[in-house]
Amino acid sequence: MPDEIRGLARRPLWIITCYRNNRMDVLTVDPDGDGGSLPVFSFKEEAQSFLGLSENDQEGRRWRIRETTAGELVSVLLTPCANVRQVMLDPLPLSLGRLMAPSLYSVTREWFLEDLMGSHREPTGELLVPA
Repeated sequence: MPDEIRGLARRPLWIITCYRNNRMDVLTVDPDGDGGSLPVFSFKEEAQSFLGLSENDQEGRRWRIRETTAGELVSVLLTPCANVRQVMLDPLPLSLGRLMAPSLYSVTREWFLEDLMGSHREPTGELLVPA
């Protein structure tokens, strides 16, 4: 398993959120209609660049960068993002047409949750790398 993915729970991570009706919404991306992805960033600057270069939200939401803990990220993946299929690590935005280029590393939601909770088994083909 690549070193970049191991130990995610031990360092700060960032997600993109907004608040509507006193509840946190989390930015997910579903360009292919396959269940969607949760973009997670290793560095605040990467999240800021992604947000700055991504297309504007049609619903007028004010998205913001949010530092998150492993525990909060587990909660996010179990509740508001329970339907996402995968987690994209440090995705690159595109401002022309499609929302983002494929991320270098995408993992299944289940694998990412197991890694965050420390109950991770060695993957059996679960790492999704773009073709």
